[in-house]
Amino acid sequence: MKFLSLVSNEWIKIFSRTRTWVFIALPILIVLGVAIYGKVNEDDTVKSNWKQEVTQQNKDLKNQIAEAKKDGSPKFVAESLENEYKQNQYALKKDISPYETTSWKFMKDMAPLSSLLGLFVIVVASDIVAGEFAKGTIKMLLIRPYSRWKVLLSKLVATLAFAFFLWVILVAATWLFGSIFYGFGGMDQPYLSMVDGKIHEKLISEYVLANMGLEFIEFAVTVFLAFMVSTLFYSSSVAIGISLFLTFAGNALVLFISSKSWAKYTLFPNMDLTQYLDEGLQVVKGMSLPFSLGMLAIYSALFLIITFAVFQKRDVKA
Repeated sequence: MKFLSLVSNEWIKIFSRTRTWVFIALPILIVLGVAIYGKVNEDDTVKSNWKQEVTQQNKDLKNQIAEAKKDGSPKFVAESLENEYKQNQYALKKDISPYETTSWKFMKDMAPLSSLLGLFVIVVASDIVAGEFAKGTIKMLLIRPYSRWKVLLSKLVATLAFAFFLWVILVAATWLFGSIFYGFGGMDQPYLSMVDGKIHEKLISEYVLANMGLEFIEFAVTVFLAFMVSTLFYSSSVAIGISLFLTFAGNALVLFISSKSWAKYTLFPNMDLTQYLDEGLQVVKGMSLPFSLGMLAIYSALFLIITFAVFQKRDVKA
């Protein structure tokens, strides 16, 4: 119970900040705005004549594929375009309209918004320890009858709980607004993906649920990384800046090292677990979902070992 009181105290601290409520409200407002905009600008003509639209897309894709191969673009660019072309061909053959919007299709389309939540989680995780040192309030925590590792663990648990809370808010908002504007059905809507070079047809609800589960694992690893950085620095602004830089620089670095044989053993190529839901999204080859989960487990353990080792010996005189 004493440990739960520590976690509860950290939870209260997180929600006492104005920025926390901004982090909660902003995704909801974005989802609502996108839902309204999409509904208002919905083109029934395109929906009814979707085969002509897809046929034209494939003509454009042929040109883009030829250009990608000609100008020496990374191999995955041409492969991604070719996969999209094949999926369009399959949709035409099986009469599966990609323009049919349902609540579950809306949830899938809003999935990239999780990247914004990732930034919010980084800010909270990067500040939760460094902020205590910057303000000098860490002394008040450590004079309590709790071991250092329990104090740090309570902050980690509170941050993970906040990440989960944000994730639930996003999922609930996308489902609710998607259902209000596009109907409460759509679980059995087909979704096309590439597996082992072949097109597979699955339920979109299956894809969305798998996507959500993998995204939360990514959230957790992001928390561990930002939490480690927060423990290493006294300044919360420096910790936040470094965490954000590592995230953006890491994603950009993947494009430069994608052709290297050792690239798959680095952190950031393995951070995008949703790439395994659609083969056409993979940038670094030679990886699989079990492999990436294993690498993330290793990196997470390393981050946590460094975090707790440093905090145990941290000077609190500053």
